[in-house]
Amino acid sequence: MGYGDEIFATAEVKKIKEHFPNSEIIIGDGRTQHRSIIYLNNPKIWNKENVDEKKDYIWVLNYFNNRPYIDYVKSDDNKFAWDTEFTVSPGEIYLSDQEKAIGLETVNKAKLIWENNFKKKNKIIIVIEPNVKGLTYAKNVGSSTVGDSNINRDWGFEKWQEVVNILKDKILFIQTVRPNIKKLTNVIHIDCNFRGALSIMFNSNLFLGTQGGLSHAAGAFNKDAIIIFGGWISPSMMGYDFHTNIYVDLPESPCGSKKICKHCKKCMNSIKVKKIISLLEEKITSQNKKL
Repeated sequence: MGYGDEIFATAEVKKIKEHFPNSEIIIGDGRTQHRSIIYLNNPKIWNKENVDEKKDYIWVLNYFNNRPYIDYVKSDDNKFAWDTEFTVSPGEIYLSDQEKAIGLETVNKAKLIWENNFKKKNKIIIVIEPNVKGLTYAKNVGSSTVGDSNINRDWGFEKWQEVVNILKDKILFIQTVRPNIKKLTNVIHIDCNFRGALSIMFNSNLFLGTQGGLSHAAGAFNKDAIIIFGGWISPSMMGYDFHTNIYVDLPESPCGSKKICKHCKKCMNSIKVKKIISLLEEKITSQNKKL
């Protein structure tokens, strides 16, 4: 519950601005604005130092511990109760020209390394994120989370590694990393902050990972993606129809458990590496047809 939430909060801003083009819009709690690196350069968001109490703003009440997809009244210490009527919309991310240029330069350098290694031209670039955002991960990337509920979204690092090992000579995989973040082998590592990761996503073909900040970034950039949901939360709420969303619809799904969950583990275990390989090979074929 961090950067991804902030990305789709910008979708609310976009809709309001369409109806009230002359309005000044603040994301916050009605008194204090909530700042984020996601909102940088966004001309639709009022982002000055102090809020003028005499001025009439439109407030988007979407912030940490007040998210529109959670029914807080029905939630408890054990699980989130989802508002199943909620449907996410693609947000907006405004990269500066410098950020776009740095991202392109970084991706081009990664392509050169890959092509020199495999002695052929690269045809598809995928940003991969094998880690889920537990407390340690959130601290390292400067984001936030609630407890370790995100462990229930963990497909398994070794499975991601197996995918990379099988397709490393067909796909350039890029993993954006920070210190103390677990790293895949046979990928290009780019050490950068989240804005840097966004610039790389902007210059890539596809995102591969679980539902979270980068999946919503892919949505905002209208990028293709394969997203493993498992059974913790449903793509009917948090997925985009132009992504390939892998959801396991068991009776308990989507469970929203805040504790380590046997149901979620069962869901993730049912998603096989072969399925992801097959989907990626389809993406490779599709990308080759475009070239």
